[in-house]
Amino acid sequence: MVVAHRGASAAEAENTIAAFEAAIVAGADAVEFDVRMTADRVAVVMHDPDVSRTTDGSGLVRDLALADLRRLRIGLRSGGAEPIPTLDDALACLSGRIAVDVEIKNVPGEPDFDPDREGAVEATLAALERTRLEGRVLISSFNPLSIARARERAPHLETGLLTDRDVDARVALTFARDQGHRWVLPYQARVLDAGETFAADAHEAGTAVGTWIVDDPGTAVELMRAGVDAVATNDPRGIVAAREAAFG
Repeated sequence: MVVAHRGASAAEAENTIAAFEAAIVAGADAVEFDVRMTADRVAVVMHDPDVSRTTDGSGLVRDLALADLRRLRIGLRSGGAEPIPTLDDALACLSGRIAVDVEIKNVPGEPDFDPDREGAVEATLAALERTRLEGRVLISSFNPLSIARARERAPHLETGLLTDRDVDARVALTFARDQGHRWVLPYQARVLDAGETFAADAHEAGTAVGTWIVDDPGTAVELMRAGVDAVATNDPRGIVAAREAAFG
C-alpha cells in the first residue's frame, strides 16, 4: 500500500485538498493527514502546532478560532492558494475514493497537548460518524494514549502506533501487539534494521507494518519485498511507478 503523506506533498502544499486530489490522481492507495483542534474546538488539518510554516499567517492553532484560520491561505506549487481544510472538508474529499489515515496530533511537549480530554480523538470519531465516511480508516498517533482512547471509543476502527526515528521497530511491535493495535508504524530505517523477518514476525503476531517516510524508490521496493504492508511517501507518483515496475 502506498500512502500519500499529507497528500501528494511533493507536488502540492501539504495537508491541502489539492494535495489529496493529487494523491488520488497519482494512484496512491491511502492519504495520510494530521488533525489538530482550534480554539473553538473544531478539528482542522494541520501538521504543526503553529501555522506560520505553511500559511501566510502566524499563531498557534489552539489559540485561533476556525473563522480566523479560514482567513489564512496555503500557497500551492501549482499556483493559487487554499484555506486550511477542516477535518470534515478532508473526509468529504476522500470518502469513497481512497483509504484514510488520520494522524492525531497530541504530542507531549507541544503547546496544544491535551492529556485528559483527547479532543482531537473525540472530534475525529464524531466526524467519521457524522460524515459516514466510505472506505478504510486508520487512526494513528505517536501518542499511545490517543490511539488507546480511539480503540476504547471505537473498537471497530483500526489503530496504529507511530514511533520516532530512534525507537527500535521490534520494541514498537511488541508494544503495539500487546495493546491490541492493528498497525505498527516505525521509521523506515528502524524497519530495515530489524531484519528480513520483521514483517513476517509482525504478521504472525496479527500486526500489519507501515513505515515512514520513503521517497527513494529503491528503498520503497526493498521494504515492499520484505513484506511491509504500507509505505508512506511525499511522492506517491514516484513510489507507485516503482512498485509497478518491480511487481507488475
